Amino acid sequence: MAARRVFTVTTVSATLGHVKKPVSRVTEAVTDAVAEAIEAIGPRIDGRSSRWTQHRIARREELIDAAVAAVKKFGSDVGMDQIASAARTSKPVIYRYFADKNDLYRAVGDRVIAQVVQVLRHVPVDSDPQSLLRASIDAYLQLLEENPQLFRFITQNRLLNEARPGEPTAAEFSAPVAEVLTAALGEQLRSIGLDPTGARPWGEAAVGFIRAASLWWLDNPGTMTRAQLREYLAALLWGGGAGVFQFAGREVDARPQPGVFAKLPR
Repeated sequence: MAARRVFTVTTVSATLGHVKKPVSRVTEAVTDAVAEAIEAIGPRIDGRSSRWTQHRIARREELIDAAVAAVKKFGSDVGMDQIASAARTSKPVIYRYFADKNDLYRAVGDRVIAQVVQVLRHVPVDSDPQSLLRASIDAYLQLLEENPQLFRFITQNRLLNEARPGEPTAAEFSAPVAEVLTAALGEQLRSIGLDPTGARPWGEAAVGFIRAASLWWLDNPGTMTRAQLREYLAALLWGGGAGVFQFAGREVDARPQPGVFAKLPR
């Protein structure tokens, strides 16, 4: 019996190792089923479990790519059938890699928010708060301008309406951005002798402020250019920040950049 089991495992493992990239939904489903069978056997197969784990990671990334492409093509109300079509596979195959559609949607959100976080992390550590806030605003607006449907997809309340208790919601996708901003603002407060604990509500409020204004701009793109909105929001956010620095005895200019607030003709 043991010998037969070893032969079976070895044969299946060798077969999987020579399977080419799936060319149809049926072939892909069979490949996944074989790989899952090998994974279930676990540590009895040297290196096979690790290779299957790498396969799953790579396949998940491919499916996230397909979901992003589907959102750009079909809009923020894209459905799983359209995502499966973009991935050239079927929904059952997608659910081999994601618990449900919310799991896939969260993965798309994580991918997009990571882009914003990456931009923020490239802002010099010793930047002043005004520059930091401006960079945060510009990162959001750049994402919106280049991928409006994708931005709407991850920021609307789609997941909030479908999430089960305890699951992340659409609003929580902004958390990584708030974390980066909070850490940077905390360093700024510490540098002027103030308690950095106050950076948390400051960062959270700033991100919520930027997100709300960005969604408004998405529905009213002709009202302002990206540069105009960036400077407008930066001026409003910096007004309060400048007051904090003035309180700490620092000489900072709280006035907005010239031209941000247009005067009415007399």
